Amino acid sequence: MRKEILYASIGALYVAAQIFTAIRIGSFPLLPEPYDLVPAGVFAYLAIFVVANIINEKEGRREGWKIIAAGLIANVLLLINLYLELIVPDATVRGFGAVGGSLATTFSHLTSIEVRIVIGSVIAFVVAMYLNNYLYHRWKWNLWARYGIILILVMTIDTVLFHTIAFAGVFSTEGLLGSIASVTIFKIILTLVSIPVFAMGLKAYGWTEFLETAPDGSVGSPGV
Repeated sequence: MRKEILYASIGALYVAAQIFTAIRIGSFPLLPEPYDLVPAGVFAYLAIFVVANIINEKEGRREGWKIIAAGLIANVLLLINLYLELIVPDATVRGFGAVGGSLATTFSHLTSIEVRIVIGSVIAFVVAMYLNNYLYHRWKWNLWARYGIILILVMTIDTVLFHTIAFAGVFSTEGLLGSIASVTIFKIILTLVSIPVFAMGLKAYGWTEFLETAPDGSVGSPGV
């Protein structure tokens, strides 16, 4: 059951990351304009890789590859839902989007942005997660160094791919490069901060193993 919960969490985090990225771009105060643009979905997206590496560590290589399928399914369902929403009859909604604008018009604009975000996210996610899973089981370093270095590497590659596909032509060249730089720095900081979260996740996973009784009546032992 714990694996199913983690896979469901990945799907939910993936959808949340895309929606927040489409709706709001925040600022990163450590960098000057225009190098301070950070999509709001960064937190949720990084959390996917924290959960993925808990699965990699506790369940092994084969389970790690299923994460890619979970992300792709979440994307397909999100796209279907977005375009089904466009079928809803036009209606004027006060206070949503432009004053006096229609819900369908505003949502159509959001969907046109979201399509590029979904495409960019799918490509970046598959490449980054494949590389993350491959390196995680290939490099036999200290657990914490392996987690941090691999995640920084794949997050950098993911950021470049995603921003190029999703925002080229939407942002100015300076703004695009600025967002790539700021998001990369931001993700490096979040990766370092997430190390204790990763450790707690491994410990919590170990305790669920401890609490589950084996078929022969024995109980597993907790541990990382």
